Amino acid sequence: MTSRDVAHYIEVEGIEKLVNKYEKYFEQVDKWSAQFVEGDLLDENELSYALQQLTGAYQRFHVIASAIDDYKTNQELNFKVRAYRKAEADGKKATISQIEEEARHSTSLLRTHRGNFLSYAEACEKGIISCQAKLKRTSVESGAKGIDFKGDVNAPAVQQRPAPTPVPTKGTPINQDVGWNN
Repeated sequence: MTSRDVAHYIEVEGIEKLVNKYEKYFEQVDKWSAQFVEGDLLDENELSYALQQLTGAYQRFHVIASAIDDYKTNQELNFKVRAYRKAEADGKKATISQIEEEARHSTSLLRTHRGNFLSYAEACEKGIISCQAKLKRTSVESGAKGIDFKGDVNAPAVQQRPAPTPVPTKGTPINQDVGWNN
């Protein structure tokens, strides 16, 4: 959804409908958050799925929050311009601080919902970082154990030691060094 789409949606449907439209994504983030708190994310497949969902939700929330911020700024500016023009037409002197306060008040709902989208975007970002770290740790650990490793086999954690050379036992001939002095 582009900034223009968000602005159009807010103007036609309203900010509440926009929030309701993305309610399922808020619930997804809450679900993954609960699983992080409870420690239920142990499986590599679940971590990958969480990473995928959190990344998608982050992208949506971040774009929408930025678009709401742009829309809010434009609405505040439009309100100020209309207030100054009305004061001029009425022959009154415009009180700058009062007009700015009224402009901010007129966009308070937009600010609230923008804050919600930003908060959820930040929660997604933290979840993404956690999933990536756990996936990497799981991959390296399984590689070190030689179990279903999917990473780089040349990484230091998974390099095999060379086989030890056999130690001669009693009665076994030892290969002597043949050199120039023999």
